[in-house]
Amino acid sequence: MTVTPWATLSTRLSWAIVAPASIGGNSGWFYDLLRKAGVSRSLAHTLVEFVLRPLEVVLVLLVAWLIARYGARLVRRLVRRLGQPAANLSASTRTSHRVETNAAIVANAWRFVIGVFAIAVILGMLGIDLTPLLASATVIGATIGFGAQALVRDYLSGFLLTVEDQFVIGDTISVNGIVGTVEDLSLRVTNIRTVDGSLVYQPNGDIRQLTNRSRGWAKAFVEVDVRVTSADDLARATEVVTAAAAGVARDAPPAAGCTQDPEVLGVVATGGANATMRVMLRANHGHRFAIERALRAAVVGALADAHLWPDPA
Repeated sequence: MTVTPWATLSTRLSWAIVAPASIGGNSGWFYDLLRKAGVSRSLAHTLVEFVLRPLEVVLVLLVAWLIARYGARLVRRLVRRLGQPAANLSASTRTSHRVETNAAIVANAWRFVIGVFAIAVILGMLGIDLTPLLASATVIGATIGFGAQALVRDYLSGFLLTVEDQFVIGDTISVNGIVGTVEDLSLRVTNIRTVDGSLVYQPNGDIRQLTNRSRGWAKAFVEVDVRVTSADDLARATEVVTAAAAGVARDAPPAAGCTQDPEVLGVVATGGANATMRVMLRANHGHRFAIERALRAAVVGALADAHLWPDPA
């Protein structure tokens, strides 16, 4: 059976990192040192197997953890540095979020690769021959793929979500009845922080229909009750609501994106002596709720001043 380069590489890595003392045999510098010190053959073998070998495994795990942790930080900084010129050129917050998302995904991939290398090194140190495992990798991969279809689907969906740029870190999204802000994104799972502070881990494979509430424009709309006793009251209420909404659009900050005139749709419902009117104002997604609160306060105040606000019943 031909020895694969991967098996040779894992064996060399295990030897280069910790210089193991004769795994699977009774030779090696630690064993020889014990024998020269007068330790019996059986005790020296026991010390090598149950003292030195666990220390070597712990050392490999520690080194892998350090490389994964600080290497991921370095990768994040490198990706941010490479993407910084594009972010500065576009002067767009979304571009910065896109760079941050790519940095998080590359860092997660780095940790995964280091974890695979660490496992290969430890298996080589324990005397497990990787060649038969790698020779049957096709069969094992097919079996694992069949049994872990959901996991494969999560990774594939995460890759497509990233490539298609459906959302980035910082976006407010709605998926499967969950509404919140994306805090972190990997190829397998998306972390969503809801309004009440809960952190939801959403597998990417379960995302079927997604609504991005942070991209493009939205419409802030408010419905208010108006006291109507005649057609003149209805016309006057329409004028008052239109003027109040126009004031909100005029006083809104430029970032809110309220560049169009408000739309007063008129009466959308009736009940007793009151009529429900709806007013809409186009704004950016990030300022929608703030514009809605400003609209509601301005319209209600104007109607109350005009004595068109319903009397308390």
